[in-house]
Amino acid sequence: MTGKRNPALDSLRACAVLGVVAFHYEWGLPGGFLGVDLFFVLSGFVITRLLLREHAGTGRIRLGRFWLRRAKRLLPALLAVLIGVQLWLADGRYPALRTTTDGQTLAALAEVANWYAIHGHVDYWSVGRDAAPLAHLWSLSVEEQFYLLWPPLLVFLLLVAAKRRSAGPWAGTAFCAGAACLSYALAVVLFDPAAPDRSYLGTDTRSGALLLGAAVALAPRRLPRRAAPALGAVAVLGLAGTWGLARLGQAALPHWQLPLAGCAAALLIAALDRPAALHRALATGPLRALPALGRVSYSLYLWHWPVWVFLTLESPGLPLAVRGALAFVLSLGLAAVMYKAVEKPLRYTVLRPPVLLSWLAVASLSLAAYTLVTAPVMIQRESGGPIVSGPG
Repeated sequence: MTGKRNPALDSLRACAVLGVVAFHYEWGLPGGFLGVDLFFVLSGFVITRLLLREHAGTGRIRLGRFWLRRAKRLLPALLAVLIGVQLWLADGRYPALRTTTDGQTLAALAEVANWYAIHGHVDYWSVGRDAAPLAHLWSLSVEEQFYLLWPPLLVFLLLVAAKRRSAGPWAGTAFCAGAACLSYALAVVLFDPAAPDRSYLGTDTRSGALLLGAAVALAPRRLPRRAAPALGAVAVLGLAGTWGLARLGQAALPHWQLPLAGCAAALLIAALDRPAALHRALATGPLRALPALGRVSYSLYLWHWPVWVFLTLESPGLPLAVRGALAFVLSLGLAAVMYKAVEKPLRYTVLRPPVLLSWLAVASLSLAAYTLVTAPVMIQRESGGPIVSGPG
């Protein structure tokens, strides 16, 4: 693959975010939440391919530079959404929701939103007026933790492979595939129908999809040109089947639906690494609008759930279909604006790394300080009692 954007992969990003939106907006796609797994496989593939390309060109991987690029890519848009949600709740009309959101905000800034939800601070499964506007950020925290841990491990694996010539060309792919199997197995072991959070939200139990993407990137050979379209079609059928059958909280989810969705996504990405008919179908023709949607998929994912919660609370009388349509239009508009005004300019900024890091750090710390300082006021409004200070 070249350094340019792959329109077919952007199309997959669009499909992933549309699946999640359809699930959250109750558009009749019960397994749409598996769009998150498609995002995971894509991220594992793209990140690993970028790291391998750098290693092939320079003989090393500069971890600091990689993490800076990830911060430039992810943090500005995340901060914009966190600030937007805090501004909405600043008037104190929803003190209980504000208290929950404060904790979610701090957890998202610390990249541990999934573990914050697992330990009972957020009911991820709540809908309607009890829904938390930042509950969807658990998946972003899983990715961020992967970005911290996987590159150093990949550097180590490349060093070992260089010293041990006996390692075959498929050793990296086999390692990632084996690690993915362990992750999926752990999800089965930890699954509890009465409390599925640990299995569904854990970094260790959800890394399987990310590792499958890395396995595809590490594969020394691409799919045969003639086989790619047929295998891609099989992968599409596998994804469609799991998205149509999967249900949150069911034992079948960790036992076979998540692994099947991850494997189908990995196979589809491998097929799209060829300029075959499936690649052209996703990049051109009636589906040619998907790449544009894929480019704003990150911002759309960030906004779609807070906007839904906002409309649910502020306009409870709206019919479900109208609320969903309005939420999608608003979310897409916000995503397009944020992509043009925040994501794209900062991704290609000429600011020196220390300057950019300083700005991001100041913004993050300021938001965290605001959240911590105003939290006692929200607690007082919710309880109706005085603010109690600690000793000393």
